[in-house]
Amino acid sequence: MASTWAWYELMTLDTAAAVEFYGNLLGLTASAWPDPAMNYTVLSSPSGAMGGVAVLPEEAKAMGAPPHWLGVVGVASAADTVARAEALGARLLMGPFPIPNVGTYATLADPTGAAFSILEAAPGDSGPAANPQDMGRVSWNELWSSDPDRAWAFYSELFGWVETGTMDMGPQGTYRMYGPTREGQSLGGIAMKMPEQPVSAWAFYFNVANADAAMAQVVELGGKVIMGPMDVPGGGRMGMALDPQGVHFAVYTHGAKAS
Repeated sequence: MASTWAWYELMTLDTAAAVEFYGNLLGLTASAWPDPAMNYTVLSSPSGAMGGVAVLPEEAKAMGAPPHWLGVVGVASAADTVARAEALGARLLMGPFPIPNVGTYATLADPTGAAFSILEAAPGDSGPAANPQDMGRVSWNELWSSDPDRAWAFYSELFGWVETGTMDMGPQGTYRMYGPTREGQSLGGIAMKMPEQPVSAWAFYFNVANADAAMAQVVELGGKVIMGPMDVPGGGRMGMALDPQGVHFAVYTHGAKAS
């Protein structure tokens, strides 16, 4: 069975400011993690918990990592996945280590440098079960890579993802969509990164009721619009932005078109 995205973590410098920004923009609510020693805030959409906010670790800063969103993929065995990922050319950045009542966690960089995390859930914990198209949740997981073919070979082998469709992006080559099954719902896409993008990285699209209104609100809340809002092939409307701490994210409205 193919693995899928299970959680999203915001590693930032000012957690209170981040919670306020995404709460206002996406309707996410915050609650403290049960263990205060972890200094971790859980984010929930109207349909349930979907991620969390934590201070960017000092070791990440030392490696040059800026504040960022980090996607977490659920796996059957963290140890086996780490071993397989390293054999396929990934680099282990952190872990694997146990999180009480949650599972075993690790962070890696794929062979093209994009960071992602994995989680082996604790026994009896099936993780979030909400529809990824619910408001405030992530419905599209997009990798902009320096070597899309190498990245695809890595993730398809590691997580069992299959190609669900392709699209010609002109000078940027092929945009490859992927999912757990060929006939099922796509999880996202993989494409060549833009020349001005310094490193390979994942981008996450949060569902909003109105992408145009959301992009306007980004500016009102102190963020910056970097692309859109614009229509996307197949229906829908999206925009990309930076939050007030410089974290890249995107919003998406299903089925919407410019009026």
